[in-house]
Formats: sequence, C-alpha cells, structure tokens
Amino acid sequence: MKLLPWLAVTIPACPLLVEVFPDPTDVPDQDGEFVEVRLDATFRADTLTLLMDGKAAVRVPYPEGNRLVLVHDSAFCPVRENVACAVFKESLPNSRESLWKLEAGTCTDSVLVPASKAGKAYQRRSETDDWEFTAATPGFANAGYEQGIADCGIGALRVVPGEVSAGVFDFRVEGVLDGCDSAQVHAGWLDLMAGAPQSGRLDTLAVSGRFGFGFTARGSVLLQVSLPEDEYPLNDKIDTLLVVPGKAPLVISEVHHCPQEPVPEWVEVFNASRSAVPLSQVGFCGRGGVLGGSGDSLYPLQALLVTRDSLELRRQVGFPDVRIVQVALGYLNNTGGSVALCYGGQVIDSVSWGKGTAVCPAGFSPLSGATDDSPGFVRKAGKKTEAPFTLTLSSRVVRARGVPLRVRVEGEGEVKLRLLDSASREVWNAVAQAGSPQWMDVPVQSLGSRGVNYVAARQGDYEKVVGIVLRP
Repeated sequence: MKLLPWLAVTIPACPLLVEVFPDPTDVPDQDGEFVEVRLDATFRADTLTLLMDGKAAVRVPYPEGNRLVLVHDSAFCPVRENVACAVFKESLPNSRESLWKLEAGTCTDSVLVPASKAGKAYQRRSETDDWEFTAATPGFANAGYEQGIADCGIGALRVVPGEVSAGVFDFRVEGVLDGCDSAQVHAGWLDLMAGAPQSGRLDTLAVSGRFGFGFTARGSVLLQVSLPEDEYPLNDKIDTLLVVPGKAPLVISEVHHCPQEPVPEWVEVFNASRSAVPLSQVGFCGRGGVLGGSGDSLYPLQALLVTRDSLELRRQVGFPDVRIVQVALGYLNNTGGSVALCYGGQVIDSVSWGKGTAVCPAGFSPLSGATDDSPGFVRKAGKKTEAPFTLTLSSRVVRARGVPLRVRVEGEGEVKLRLLDSASREVWNAVAQAGSPQWMDVPVQSLGSRGVNYVAARQGDYEKVVGIVLRP
C-alpha cells in the first residue's frame, strides 16, 4: 500500500464583522458612524454584501486589503494602507437593536447590535460571538480584542536627563519593543532653543528588544520615536515634549481675568523658543480643547490670544494682525484663580493670581509681574524666558548738538528698530541684521522731540522699549 503524505493547506478565513459605531459624541452622526469588517487577503469572492435589519446596506466587489469600513461619505474614509471603504446611506439606530448580516461567497456572519452607548463602539472579542462596548478604532485593529494581527509597538519609553555643561543639556532615551523581537526605530528630536535648521535630527536604528540613544540640546526638546505603521498604529509612535526647567518653549505671557465689559476674558501664550511649536497637543489643562489642528504651529517669538469669544475680542482689540484662537476656557475667577498650559497631559507652564496681583479690570504679565495690556506682543522676557536679543544704547541722555545716539543689537535674527517720539508715534525705523552687532546711529536729534523719546526693538512678537531723553 502506498501512503499519500498530508498536504499542509492554509484555509482562507471568512470576513468578519468586528466593529459597529452607532453613536459618536464628538462629531455629527453622519460624520462619525461606521461599520467595520475584517478581511483575509487570501479569501476570494465575487461580492461582499452587508444587510441591516434584512435590507441591503452595501453590495460591493470583494475588496482588497485587510479592512473594509462603511462610512456615510467617502471624505470620512480612514486614510491607511490596506483599508477599503464603501458608502452607505442608512443611519445606525441609537435607541433600539439592529441586526447586521454579512454575506461573501459561502461565508456568512451576523451580529445583533443592542441599543448604543454614547461615544462607544460595539467591538467583537477575537473570533468569538462575544461583543462589548469600548473606544472606537476606525480603520485599524483593536489590539485589546483582536487576535492574529500584525502589531509591533513601543512598550515603554524613558528619558534620563544627564549633566549640564556650559548651558548644554544631555539626554538619554531608553525604550523597549512590545509584540516583536526586532524593528526599525525612527528617532527624531528638535532642540527648540537652537533654531532651525541645525536644531533637528533624524536617525533610524535597527534594534532588538531594548534600545537607547542620546543627544544634547540647549533647551526644551520635541522628541518623536516611531515604528513603521502596522495593523494597530496607536502604539507605533510617541510624540512628547521634554521641558528643561526655566526654558519652557511656550509660556503664559498675559492674563486678563476681569476685563472691562464687553471685553471677554483672555490669556496670551508666547513662544519663547527659537523654533515653531506644533499646537495640535497644546491646550489649557482641563479647559476646552487644543489650540490648533495638525498643521498649526506657533512660530518663534510669536504670541496668540486665547478666549471663549474670538469675535468680540477681535472687535475690542481693534487691529487685525493679532492671532486669536477660540477655546472653551470657562470663566476665570476675578478674585483668585489659576490656569495651566499643557502639552498632551504634561504641564509646561502655570499661572495663579490673587487680590494683590492686579486690580480689576487691569490684566497682568506673569513674566514681568506687573500690570499689562499689550495684546499680541510681549514687552519683557522675565525669569521664565530668555530674551531673543540684547539691546545696548550708547547713552540714555542725548544733547541736541552733542554726540549722536547709537544702538547695538546682538541676536540670531533680524531685529526691527524704531524711534518713537513723546507721543509714541514712529518717526524712524531700520533693521539690524542677524549676526552683525555693529553700532547704528539713531537720528533722535533731528527727528525726535525735546524731552522723552523711545527706542523700540522688536523680533517676532517680542518687543523691548527703552526711554531716552533729548535735551537742548
């Protein structure tokens, strides 16, 4: 008798319903509702049909990839490799049960979705018929519930600050992989105090298990460590801000907690660093949302105003070149309170006030500790920040027929100089070039007025104003 050997055969897995999201809370239902099907790349069928309560919701050619997501509009299709989308019109019931059924070739699957829980998706556990409500994961696997998915993540990341030498800080980053033995790790960091382009660096490391790398910086650092995207991308990237004490890149530079009606309360945020800081993770801790989207940044030495009523504040400020962001700040206590600025869940600056801080309706500057009402620009660096340039005057008193007034600016960027008369009207201006600390003549004797005049130097939204006296 001749025995035939067993043949190893991989049996294609049937497509499965894995997630139904009937009641989003942060966006309208038509924008956020979805149904998700997990696909096997080796399975073949002519069509895939989905029915809700016995009525056809979608019938499409069997898609390529590992996920099919049903959305109400193609604009809301998750943009990911190996994810296909189909559009369906029917709204998902919120307050009653609904029966979903899948048909593809000889495969069928179904789920009875109970009345929804607001903001929660109905998620399948593994390949069983057990389901439960949890956070929505449109277009990618939920690693806590699904098995057999490609998932290599960053299990833990630790940053160890080292010694400080001549104003340079030493950092050591240590991490460990989770779900895989080896991977390509992409590490990038941006020294926010060094200024572009020399401040940024990107390395790719081939690592096994644990990994580590080090770098130096002059101040706070934006750090990003990432892995190639897989079926569960939520643990593929860590994006964080390493704050050096006394060198926070973003600071609260002005607070108006009790302005004169009808001016709404507002808080000013200033980028004291030399690099743009993305705003997609920046907000006031526990107050409203973030200050910007994925493409929004606050540029070096730029300020923005945050308020709950941007239209009214714009009307009261009166000039258009001030950046204003509307956020649900809530109400600021008149007699005493505090606000804190966060990057993700990390506090990067905070301010408190009491009865002695400022007399209403005046605002105050946490940087100078004095009353202030200069929306959109910062007059004084203070202890929390480092001035972007140094302004030196040859004298603070000038004779009409004496030695001319000269100024010198030392800094890394261009600085605009202005001469203001006693009424703060501009009568002259010039630009001090970056890296050129030469003395410049200021024509106060010919253009200034007898008595008090002012020299103003500005870079970005940071301005330093110095008074001078013109005598006969």
